[in-house]
Amino acid sequence: SESHNTDEKLEIILSFGKAVTVHHYCNSSNNTSDRKLLIVIDTNILMNHLKFVRILKTTEVPGFDKLVLIIPWVVMQELDRMKEGKLLKRAQHKAIPAVHFISDSLKNQDRKLWGQSIQLASQKHYGLSDENNDDRVLKCCLQHQELFPCSFVILCTDDRNLRNKGLISGVKSLSKEELSAELLHLSLNTDVCHQPCIPKQQLKAETTPLKESSKEESTNSGLSILLESIVSDLEKSLGTGLSSILETEMKIAFGNLWMEILYLKPPWTLLHLLQCFKKHWLAVFGLVMEKNLLLTIESLYKNLRKANKAVDFTTVKFLLQDSRSLLHAFSTRSNYDGILPQTFAQVNNLLQTFAEVKAKLKPNSSENTVTKKQEGTSLKNSRNQEITVFSSSHLPQPSRHQEIWSILESVWITIYQNSTDVFQRLGSNSALTTSNIASFEEAFICLQKLMAAVRDILEGIQRILAPNSNYQDVETLYNFLIKYEVNKNVKFTAQEVYDCVSQTEYREKLTIGCRQLVEMEYTMQQCNASVYMVAKNRGWCEDMLNYRI
Repeated sequence: SESHNTDEKLEIILSFGKAVTVHHYCNSSNNTSDRKLLIVIDTNILMNHLKFVRILKTTEVPGFDKLVLIIPWVVMQELDRMKEGKLLKRAQHKAIPAVHFISDSLKNQDRKLWGQSIQLASQKHYGLSDENNDDRVLKCCLQHQELFPCSFVILCTDDRNLRNKGLISGVKSLSKEELSAELLHLSLNTDVCHQPCIPKQQLKAETTPLKESSKEESTNSGLSILLESIVSDLEKSLGTGLSSILETEMKIAFGNLWMEILYLKPPWTLLHLLQCFKKHWLAVFGLVMEKNLLLTIESLYKNLRKANKAVDFTTVKFLLQDSRSLLHAFSTRSNYDGILPQTFAQVNNLLQTFAEVKAKLKPNSSENTVTKKQEGTSLKNSRNQEITVFSSSHLPQPSRHQEIWSILESVWITIYQNSTDVFQRLGSNSALTTSNIASFEEAFICLQKLMAAVRDILEGIQRILAPNSNYQDVETLYNFLIKYEVNKNVKFTAQEVYDCVSQTEYREKLTIGCRQLVEMEYTMQQCNASVYMVAKNRGWCEDMLNYRI
């Protein structure tokens, strides 16, 4: 480094989530406007995670003036061959949207997406081979490090060996999942991200206005990335489960001719699978499943299309809940060679992740922003949980129904979160649990309370859903809310609850909720049976039905 006498040596903080001191050599023309985060996008990211790339392009990262996506020339060449079917015929449906995305960005002169020119790509650099596409991507990274010495370059690729090459060559290299996690960390912890290429005194002076101006935007960006990640994982896991169900049921119905009759041929996206389920419902699935399950499939399809355009809390919540209901319904027919239980477990894990994210980011979540005037719900995380709802007797009827439904939904969330803690503490790996419950005994007592509550709720819902139900049938559920002080600060009557659940929209949701509760009750009973003898030997098996959740 001492040989560079014409350059000024600057100590800058370029860590992505950590404070790391590195030395760059910036020309005198560089100034504070050069603070960019340059992310070089590999072909596999554009092909497999285009929705993530779209969100990434709109992301604001604390400590940087701008985030810019760099598309190497070789990536555009590979996409061109793939969209023509010259490399992988099955990759065409992924390559074409990626090409359109780049084309639209360049036509609109989007300053957040740059393409490496052929002139730059043809330059020799460190003796890297032009015949090796990985080296050509790496060369693009190294060139931009030199062209923008005061900016920070990241290579985003799911190719592990290319990441190894990048790290060896001094280029920070991350997979899609790693980049998602780092961006979310930065968005939620703006105080640990420092601005590059600025003296420390100036950095300190500018930190406060930076945080004030960008904290909300960066948090929303990080939230979008995380929600996209949940949807992406859901598409993979649910796609695996539904493809197994589709193939199995079509073979049962049509034998060796099933592929000829199939509405859409593989490879399938999740949207394709849902279209097949709808198309073959009358002839195949409707003969073996309940009629109202088609409503769940329609809801999944609608919300998945919505999520492909823009993700938000409400859409992701419905996607996860509908996915769980759909898998549970088919589990009563078969385990489909063991694939369905695995898929169900994966969706449950995503639901738990979603609940944790919602709890952590509740003040900033888009769902709360949209619905806080309608719902105004607040969950207190304690053993004696209460649900406080903002209400007004002068609300219009549709908002009144939404408010009442939010209470029932909050009861479900409360039970779900508490049951998760209980199952973790009573499980075989309780020593490694993250449960909030301190002891085995406390978990057992809480399980008895939860089982009693679920029985009461199910009794009320099942009476409401009966074909000949009337106003009196809603009182069982209403009395439950009174018994457990759920409606302590809520001013609504049993008649209003009945009016709400009489609406088609909420009646359908109540049907889905009933199935989820039946499944949860069964899981609780299994858990209780597995620990009963231990509890009995310790003298805990007494009547717990008078406890409140």
